[in-house]
Amino acid sequence: MTQPLPLILLPGMGTDARVFAVQKLAFPQVIVPPWIEPRWQESLADYAARMVETVNPGGPCYIGGMSFGGMVALEMSRHLPVKACLLISSIHSGRELPLWARIAGPAAWLLPPWTDWVISTTGTVLLRTLGPVLPKPLKQTCTHLSRIYPSPMLPWSCRAVVKWKPDPNGWTCPIYHLHGDHDGVIPYRYTTPTRLVPQGGHVLPLTHPFVVNDFLRQAMSDAP
Repeated sequence: MTQPLPLILLPGMGTDARVFAVQKLAFPQVIVPPWIEPRWQESLADYAARMVETVNPGGPCYIGGMSFGGMVALEMSRHLPVKACLLISSIHSGRELPLWARIAGPAAWLLPPWTDWVISTTGTVLLRTLGPVLPKPLKQTCTHLSRIYPSPMLPWSCRAVVKWKPDPNGWTCPIYHLHGDHDGVIPYRYTTPTRLVPQGGHVLPLTHPFVVNDFLRQAMSDAP
């Protein structure tokens, strides 16, 4: 019996391998590498090239990721024999970020070390106090923020994503893109998903895990 090709999945900013817990049960070939420490003023493309060194399976594979992880996965695909790149709640370049993110991103270096804790606490407090009356997109955003854990990635990644301008010649593999139509962090209207999830927010692997599994299975089947 032919062994399935490795499926490398990268979590979003402020999350770790636990976000893909259901996917790891459905796909034993899933690899979720830990983030490496970013370097001062390193570009997203350069960071992705260093990530490849830690997870290169040595042969054909699939790669993908959620949110920020999807962006890194796209750049990593240039250095691997990738059959397809599978994006979840992500974008294809910094130009697809919402306006507020493009404005605020460059100022991320000013954030103090405890910023992640403040963001997580704010999201938790809003959920517990105003959760029942918050609009659904805002409630989903607060849920995402409440799950952020302390990480040195935040200030660097905010700035790197804003400056991210991929090679205009395009990508070297097919791209399949799943996005929620109620994503309050990266609204789908700013990008070009191949499949929309009705009532889906930003953290689809947690809120719609079986939809994500179906998407991954179908994309890997459709890839040439």
